[in-house]
Amino acid sequence: MGSKTEGPAPVEVKAIIVPRIPLDIIDEILNHLPAGEAGSGSLQACSLVSKSWIPSCRQHLFRVVNFTSKTMVNRWLIAFPVPEQSPAHHVRRLGIWLEAPGWVPEEFFEHTPWFTNVRSIYLSGRGMAPKLHIPSHWRLPESVTSLTVGYCRVTLVELRGIMARLPNLDNLALPALHIPPGRRELPGIGTVLKGRVGGKLILHNIRCDSKGIMNMLLEVPTGLRFTEVEIDCARGCLPSVVTLVEACCKTIVKLSHKVTLHGKSHPFSCLVQLTLARGVVLTLTPPLPT
Repeated sequence: MGSKTEGPAPVEVKAIIVPRIPLDIIDEILNHLPAGEAGSGSLQACSLVSKSWIPSCRQHLFRVVNFTSKTMVNRWLIAFPVPEQSPAHHVRRLGIWLEAPGWVPEEFFEHTPWFTNVRSIYLSGRGMAPKLHIPSHWRLPESVTSLTVGYCRVTLVELRGIMARLPNLDNLALPALHIPPGRRELPGIGTVLKGRVGGKLILHNIRCDSKGIMNMLLEVPTGLRFTEVEIDCARGCLPSVVTLVEACCKTIVKLSHKVTLHGKSHPFSCLVQLTLARGVVLTLTPPLPT
């Protein structure tokens, strides 16, 4: 009988255990990546590391969403055909450039209610003061607390109609609006502002009817509660500015007013006295001549 030759003993292979980083630590690391487009490349790379990283990366990638063209709207509809499965609930700041009727497809209206956590919305036009078109049946996210409408033509009734869809509105910024002169239509049914308007008000480079805008705000039934007001408009609307300060007497702490002065005339003595009496910090640009 020949002897049995034994081979080398089998090598025991131990499984390599890769430690899993807790998701809260991953979120903390992602929070330190640059915001906006500067950090989008890094976030997209991180989303390819693991499936478990995707929800955290989405939360940061979709924090700010800007629809600057019809193509971008169509891409969103193709990528997320089911609204409730889209990352819309991650969006905190939503920007939409609207130009003409039909610019936004009807399918997009099914997605707007799913932007449930948007805090700031920016509505704007392009080019030389285009007409801003907001369909009356388009539901805006009711979670919005900050509204910016600028660089477009819009009537006071249309502006009030937009504000009426935002019951939690606080901050209002209206840069470079073109309000058609002589338009004094009464608000239609369903355009009565709900809730209150407070926070910060910015009126910059309003053309034709800055006085009308302030008068519209003064009609808010529950009162104004602005804490800071920045106004850059004609001297003729000074009485409305004074009325605005009086309406916000319990909350306003800062008023910045930029206006072109002619010669040494400065019809701001009443405004200065009013702000001093209310304890409001008043900044006039240029400053009053001494």
